[in-house]
Parts: sequence; structure tokens; C-alpha cells
Amino acid sequence: MIRVENLVKSYSKGEPAVKSVSFDINKGEIVGLLGPNGAGKSTIMKILTGYLAPTTGKIVIDGKDILDEPLDIKKLIGYMPENTPSYGDMTVYEYLTFIASIRGIEKEKIEESIEKVVKITAVEDVVTKKIKQLSRGYQKRIYLASVMIHEPQILILDEPTSGLDPNQVIAFRKIVRKLSRQKTVIISTHVLSEIEATCERVIIIKKGTIVADNTIQNLIKENSDDEYIEFSIEAENLEDAELEFGKIKEAWKIEFTKKEAKNKFRFMALTHKKSSFEEKLKETAKKKGWKLTNFQRNNVNLEELFIKYVGEDI
Repeated sequence: MIRVENLVKSYSKGEPAVKSVSFDINKGEIVGLLGPNGAGKSTIMKILTGYLAPTTGKIVIDGKDILDEPLDIKKLIGYMPENTPSYGDMTVYEYLTFIASIRGIEKEKIEESIEKVVKITAVEDVVTKKIKQLSRGYQKRIYLASVMIHEPQILILDEPTSGLDPNQVIAFRKIVRKLSRQKTVIISTHVLSEIEATCERVIIIKKGTIVADNTIQNLIKENSDDEYIEFSIEAENLEDAELEFGKIKEAWKIEFTKKEAKNKFRFMALTHKKSSFEEKLKETAKKKGWKLTNFQRNNVNLEELFIKYVGEDI
């Protein structure tokens, strides 16, 4: 369905924003695009939608080259950027009618198209209300309806649940999961739970390059020799503890996660199961006269793997 080969995007004489990226996405897949700010996620999505032209490389969507047949490819895609432009003084129905006409839908079919997307996104109760009067959750669903009105085969969603409360996020996820049964979906987000809840596969981007591309289950299996360790330390102050733990080289990352009491601090460390981290940690605690408690070993999940792959860029 989508083939990207050696994609490069440069904005100036400096380092390219995207560096020789290649991947395939099959029809019906739902793929998460992960990476810290500035990794190149949004640039890749904008190139896939035809909003930006690649510097070099090749993109083929449904057998069509994006440079040779850009209009045909845009008809296949529904793109929802993080900050979707809209017209707040329009009612939902007026807005969707406007988008349908821009998309070239025949007048006699516009009402039917609107009814279909309104039902899918569950916004029937607000079609006569002005967009500016609606909650953020409803607005997101209306924007999703607008990018689906021409019945695209591919949906590209950039930070689709940003700014939503937990209930709105759950409602939005349900809609996306239903859509994924008929469409190819690409989601870019910083929210790892969003990827775990909706996506089958994840592509992790770091500094414009792909550092991981697999199903979430396979990524965890590939890193089964890694673990994250949670522990608490009773120390005089947090700064001293962070400084001393930072000297332990047997972990990729050690970070403070929670203050449990006045002088009790919770940490997490990402390390290899065969490393000597536990031994070094105990040596440090003994040398400083700190009490080490609540030591727990855990298998890594997507969040820990993300930190492992791009930790220094976060």
C-alpha cells in the first residue's frame, strides 16, 4: 500500500530532518510513528500527504509515485494534523458541507457522505451547533469526520488525542480502532499508551532515522534480556542521590520517578538482566549510608524500550 525508499528531507545546508528512511506499510495495518520532538515524524507525515516534497528518495502509494501523481494520491489520504484548521463560526453541518464541496463530492451525494461520517464519529447530537461552542473532544471528532468525508483508504493522524481528557481519549480510541478494520492508519503521537492501545506495529524515529520497526510484541521479545528496575532510597536529599546514581554505568538510564516521603525517593533504572547494576547500586547505597528498599525487577514494555532507543533525545 505504502512504500518509502531512502527518503531524505533537507530544509537548509544543515543536517537533514529526515535521513534515508525506508519502510513499507501494508493495506489494513495500523502503525504508530514514535519519536521525541524534532525527530522527523511530522516531516515524514507531511511528505506522505504531499504537503512537502522530498529532497531525494521515492514514495509509492497504491502503485502511484507521489511526485508523478500527487492529486491521485491525495484522494487516497485523509490527513488530520495536530492543530486542524477550522471555522468556529460554522455549524458542524456547514463545515462538513464546505469540506465535502472542496473535496469535489457531487452535490447530490454530499448529504449522504455527511450522514455517514457523522455516524462513524458519533457527533449526531452536535451537527447543528457551532464548532467554537463544542468541547475539545467533539472538535477532534469533527475534524476526523472532515478528513474521512471523501472515504480515503489511508488515514494519517498527527497527535490525534492531544488536549483531550481521559474519557475523550477512550472515545476517540474506539473510533480509530473501528476505522482500522477498513483502512490503513498511521498515528504519530508522544503518548505511548496511545500506541499500545491502538497500534499493531511501531516505527521509532530518532534524529531523522529509523531505530526500530516491528510489532510491539516482537520488539519486547527482541529485548527480552533487558529489564527495568524500580527501587526506593532513603537519603538526605534528592540531588545527592541523583548525582551518585548517575555515576553507575551499568544502566542506560537511571531516573527519579516519585517522592514517597520527606527523605525517601523512588527511582527507575533501565539495564541488562546480566549486568552488575544491582551490585553497584548496593555498593553506592552502603558507601553513602543510604537505606535501599522496595527493589523490584520488571520486564520492559514499550515505554522502557522507547527510552532505550531515544533516551538521550528526550
